[in-house]
Amino acid sequence: MGEFTDAFDAALGEVTQARGTDYGDVGDNFRRIAALQAEVADCEDAVVRVALEMICLKISRLVHSTHMDSVIDIAGYARCIAMYLDEEADARPRRHP
Repeated sequence: MGEFTDAFDAALGEVTQARGTDYGDVGDNFRRIAALQAEVADCEDAVVRVALEMICLKISRLVHSTHMDSVIDIAGYARCIAMYLDEEADARPRRHP
């Protein structure tokens, strides 16, 4: 093909193989993620729901193999929820007695 397409295809092959080694079968991993995300689908706050869905992805990866980066990512997404909730609380009008 072309230079960029060839580079893309080569990188994709390497990443796909490494991901399979790290996170297991793609179908199994995606089914786990889907099952976990179904549990958070009823979260009424779309921003919080997205963060929870990202945490679900990281949990699914940890089910297959433990990688500290996934643990750190979960903590990071949880902190993002706290930061967002702070922003939302700050944006609400305050009642003065």
